Amino acid sequence: MLYDCTFKVLAKRCVLDPFTDDLECQKLILEAMKYHLLPERRTLMQSPRTKPRKSTVGTLYAVGGMDNNKGLLWFYDLRTNIWIQAGVMNGRRLQFGVAVIDDKLFVIGGRDGLKTLNTVECYNPKTKAWTVLPPMSTHRHGLGVTVLEGLYSIGGRDGSSCLSSMEYYDPHTNKWNMCAPMCKRRGGVGVATCDGFLYAVGGGYDGQTYLNTMEAYDPQTNEWTQVIIKSLFF
Repeated sequence: MLYDCTFKVLAKRCVLDPFTDDLECQKLILEAMKYHLLPERRTLMQSPRTKPRKSTVGTLYAVGGMDNNKGLLWFYDLRTNIWIQAGVMNGRRLQFGVAVIDDKLFVIGGRDGLKTLNTVECYNPKTKAWTVLPPMSTHRHGLGVTVLEGLYSIGGRDGSSCLSSMEYYDPHTNKWNMCAPMCKRRGGVGVATCDGFLYAVGGGYDGQTYLNTMEAYDPQTNEWTQVIIKSLFF
């Protein structure tokens, strides 16, 4: 966008860069300079270059949640600034996990408003179709989900208590396998991957006690270890 290009940068680059010899480039540079030097006239200088443009590969989706409608999927169109309905899941769900593998959207577990789910489904944006996948071994809502050479479903609640268990989905075999459990039970856990390790942060322990601890999982050894946090984050 034009506001990312300051006058100081323009002035410096216009003197030094060889692209100033190109007539079309000169026109764009002058347009940007006028836009920044004459803020009172910006309403008269609107063009496609002064509006937000798609700068990343991918799409922003909003999935499910609490509503009277059945499991809707929406995506945001940056060019028109509107949300567009993309599809409908096979059932309503909230407090579920979402992840992306091979440009496909995976929706895992959650609640349907009455019971905790172990169901899994996958959305393919190219075909605009949902596919039901094998269910997890454990019903989970408020779970953590992340991708590390496959899909991990971590912790959460089964409807009555917090969980420490973790399952791994292999997209090549289309199967779930149980992994080593975490050191602590964590409902509503935050999860992330970094340098080949999986990290679980915080979460609820028994529905009333909340944790400020973190642990790390090594997929090579199938082991969890406590991580000592020497900071003031919590």
